Amino acid sequence: MDHIVVIQWWILLCISGNSAEVMKRSIFLISGQTESVHLSVSDLAQPHWSEFSWEWTSHDGRYSEIQIARAISSRLVVSPPFTEYFSCSKDFDVTVKPKFECAGVFLLVRANVPLVKIEIFTTKITPSFWPSFRLGSDVSVSCEVSSLPDGATLQWERDGDSTSITTLFYNNTVHMIIRSVHPDSQGAYYCTFRQNGTLLYNVSNAVRIEEVSSDATLTMYRESSNSSLVTLLCMTSDEYIHASWSWTPLSTAKEVHLVRTTMYGSNDTFNERFSYGDFNGYYFPLYFSPVKFEDSGRFNCYFENLLVASINVVTLKVSAVPPSGFPRNHPVVLRCEVSEVSTDPVTLAWLRMEGSRGLLVKQDILTESHPNRMLSVTLPSLHRDQLHWQCAVFTEGMLRATASLTLTLPTQTKMSSMTGMGTETVVRGVITMAATLGILGLLGFYCRRPNGTQTQRQKEEPAQLQETGV
Repeated sequence: MDHIVVIQWWILLCISGNSAEVMKRSIFLISGQTESVHLSVSDLAQPHWSEFSWEWTSHDGRYSEIQIARAISSRLVVSPPFTEYFSCSKDFDVTVKPKFECAGVFLLVRANVPLVKIEIFTTKITPSFWPSFRLGSDVSVSCEVSSLPDGATLQWERDGDSTSITTLFYNNTVHMIIRSVHPDSQGAYYCTFRQNGTLLYNVSNAVRIEEVSSDATLTMYRESSNSSLVTLLCMTSDEYIHASWSWTPLSTAKEVHLVRTTMYGSNDTFNERFSYGDFNGYYFPLYFSPVKFEDSGRFNCYFENLLVASINVVTLKVSAVPPSGFPRNHPVVLRCEVSEVSTDPVTLAWLRMEGSRGLLVKQDILTESHPNRMLSVTLPSLHRDQLHWQCAVFTEGMLRATASLTLTLPTQTKMSSMTGMGTETVVRGVITMAATLGILGLLGFYCRRPNGTQTQRQKEEPAQLQETGV
């Protein structure tokens, strides 16, 4: 594995309460590299120093300002619990072994006054060694950093292009999937660490392709969606005249012929959903899009009657129940389902997305004996920060596929506004309305009721009219 490491150092001088200068430095190293890191302060130390020590705050949170080494009779001695990680070099220097768990902040303290602050950031590339990858296979790699300060970014890039090709950023780890690798996929890939846009550190590795297919079964995971694409590659070093692709769906376990062709251009297609490239006697690709959940199964490529490539496609789908039109306070269930779980356990994880960063909400490990192949998350009510989700599939600790799900807040109508009110608010409103209507009714009745003077006058007027002969 070819590593290219760029180490950025900076020194910031500041004045402490005792007018002592505190030097600050940052160091980047690769977990598992052959060389250790020396925390050298010999140029600062004085021969008569006796009251000083090294303190360590680990990035993983296990230790905080713990003393890892101290001076005894003008000699530096590492505390016994930490000899697995640190050792003494010369004078007052400490050697840090290239282990991921050694990352953290180191303080050189004398008489309770910090003099030097050194922060070590450790990166871990998985797999650490990249072999030659099989043609048509999916390449999954990850790059993890021990800590990511504010303003820092971690991403995968191709040689000569700073555009991020990261598939998923989760838990200080960037995952990258190169799907259906082919000769154009070869080259250098970089895991880069930037602070406020400035490149501080990168690690590179190279992708190399075996340009001949193998009849050993490959497994690839694909999202079931309208935008998903499956590319199946089949290549051999010997020339053949006839080639064909077949498919054995997981649901029926019955082989179905998809296409037959010859290098002279005679073709037979048995399913219009599938397309293929030209067959030149050596190379015959198959494509299908969109990918349906029912497309899961085994695809075999034959040159004449020779099995050249066998690829197992596992599909992944996500959904929300109810899908839309629900009240704001209605619970929502997110579902993620994988079509198949074979001998290797599969980890499903629901991640709530904040921009490009995923925050784990729930995960589960599925096995062949698992009663179902689904992971569900129930949201009691939907909020604005819960609209963007991804379901991720991991096997052997490596990312295999992701499926995105975007939810939509319901439209706020008058009725939904009433539904969203608290029960106490609604009851108060009803009581107030009833009281208002009652008062208005009494006022109306009082205004329409004739008074006593009018009634007496109305009785006397007919009598007077009779007396006068009117």
